[in-house]
Amino acid sequence: MPLTAQMLTRTRGGAWTDGHLTLPADTGRAVTSVMARGGRSFAILRPLAAPNGRAQAALLLSYPITRAMQSYRSIQLGLIAAGLAWLLMIVLGTGRLARGIAQPIVALDAAARRLENGERAEVAVDSDDEVGRLARSFNRMSLGIKEREQRITHLAFHDGLTELPNRVLFQQSLEQAVARAARMNEQVGVLCLDLDGFKSINDTLGHPVGDALLRQVAERLLLVADGAMVARLGGDEFAIVVQEAEDIGRSRRLGRTILDQFSEPLEVADHTIVTGSSIGIAMFPADGEDAAALLKNADLALYRAKHDGRGELRFFDQSLDEAARRRRRIETDLRVAIRTGQFKLNFQPIVASDGEVIKGFEALLRWPHPDHGLIPPVEFIPIAEETGLITQIGEWVLHEACRVAAGWPEHVRVAVNVSPLQFRSPGFGSIVLQALAISGLAPNRLEIEITESVFLDGETGVLQILHMLRALGVRVALDDFGTGYSSLSYLRSFPFDKIKIDRSFITNIAHDASAAAIVKAIVDLATALHMETTAEGVENAGQHAELQAQGCSTLQGFLFSKPLDEMSTRKIIDTPRSARAA
Repeated sequence: MPLTAQMLTRTRGGAWTDGHLTLPADTGRAVTSVMARGGRSFAILRPLAAPNGRAQAALLLSYPITRAMQSYRSIQLGLIAAGLAWLLMIVLGTGRLARGIAQPIVALDAAARRLENGERAEVAVDSDDEVGRLARSFNRMSLGIKEREQRITHLAFHDGLTELPNRVLFQQSLEQAVARAARMNEQVGVLCLDLDGFKSINDTLGHPVGDALLRQVAERLLLVADGAMVARLGGDEFAIVVQEAEDIGRSRRLGRTILDQFSEPLEVADHTIVTGSSIGIAMFPADGEDAAALLKNADLALYRAKHDGRGELRFFDQSLDEAARRRRRIETDLRVAIRTGQFKLNFQPIVASDGEVIKGFEALLRWPHPDHGLIPPVEFIPIAEETGLITQIGEWVLHEACRVAAGWPEHVRVAVNVSPLQFRSPGFGSIVLQALAISGLAPNRLEIEITESVFLDGETGVLQILHMLRALGVRVALDDFGTGYSSLSYLRSFPFDKIKIDRSFITNIAHDASAAAIVKAIVDLATALHMETTAEGVENAGQHAELQAQGCSTLQGFLFSKPLDEMSTRKIIDTPRSARAA
């Protein structure tokens, strides 16, 4: 080895020096690094013994580090090159990783944000690795969300059964049509229509057949509408918007075409269905200046068409709106009248055929309205039946009639009319029993009057209630016999106590042979079945004489007395007929 030897001497302080290089006194024999004349070197200090035993000189052997490391320079360069190569590989790998993972994730994040804002978003798929599979899953999810949104939007504005526009979309389209017509000074027609007897079809043939019928109706309406918007508003109710820009009268012609279409039987699900349609029409601007008013008025016209006879077409007129307003007011006031006790009962005498002895009274409901005066029963009773309020009113009438009748002589009965809805309501028998118990009236002094319409939905339930009343001892009368759905099977199924002959047969009985023959037939039939008869609406002596000659059991009408209040009934019972007439 190319060692360099130097002699160092000890200084007074104990350090070693040769004048240029100075080493600490404690420098030992271990290899150390010093700054020698040849640069930084490895060195070892060897003290030289002196005669006195204390070394005053030392030998410093040094070897330049540069020369020592010269043989390893290639290794260093190799390591540096390898490090640079690894660094380059890391940079390239990181870039590829960024392109393969980071960038797709950034793209997925951006697409997710667009999807969150309701936009249709997809990301490009360039690989089959986990990121690529994630991107494909995201695209499928985005497509599914978009399809579901479109389906939800469609369902929000279309009917799920017929795929026609629903009420919401119809309202929007009608508003646009009205706005356009107002700008162009044109007319717009709104047709509201429904199927006649649809409920009975559902009840008898089932809802699947009813749904199939509605789909077929929708298809036919689209065919005849000739581009007009057809919508299903709900149930069996449809509506059509007709632009009458250059074709005045198009709404009327379309309505007639629809009536003709549905006048023919339809083949639905292996069933031949005979149905029809009723149509109401309102026109812009004559019948309403906005969409809501037009639709309301067309619906009122439809209500009138059904009321006038099914299979009809009616245009709106102002009287329909006034009638609807009055009906709504009566419905509201009815609820107040029930709550505040505004109703009262009048009683019309039912007399023996000779007109002398009072056999009973018929309870007649009256409504003296505090603001509008006396409202006729023919006006508020139908509304009470439609709204279901008749059951509450009927219960009050039954209790009140029994209470009043309890103060009459024991041979005088009270007759109470019962609506079909009230008669079929749950607990009707309990209500009758309660009214009798509270008032103390003997059951045979109460006479329940029902019409033949209670049998329209079947006889089974009706007969059970009738036999229950008979078991209580309550009398049952068949009212308005011969005017509606008369059937002798009713009389055979249940032995009524009385048949009431409608006033329509009594009016002309004195000078109309056919009317007299009908009354005679009813009286003979009742006599054969051991039933009593009551003739309603007797107003003159000629009618009285004819009915008495035919053997009618009892009579009722203005000839004998007008309806009376509670106090007057007690006075009239024992009053002779001559005095009553006076």
